[in-house]
Amino acid sequence: MGIQPATGYGAEVVSPSPGIRQLIAGGEDATLVIQVPPRIGGLTDAARFARSLAVAAIEFGDWCEAQNRSRSFPFDSPDGHSSTETD
Repeated sequence: MGIQPATGYGAEVVSPSPGIRQLIAGGEDATLVIQVPPRIGGLTDAARFARSLAVAAIEFGDWCEAQNRSRSFPFDSPDGHSSTETD
């Protein structure tokens, strides 16, 4: 499964019921839900996975920002219109 984030996508921890927590990432079109496996060691495994995911997400975010700074785009306005276009 792949997610190509759109404006408004994000991640949060939710509690669907008392004593249960889930890590939710995505948005309207695609959602990734991470839950604690119901087995001995599940909490430890979920914690390890969530922390490794966080480290990888920071690395990916840093890379995306660096790429954005180093590239030039044909569109220079937030709505995707070139400064040379007329409406």
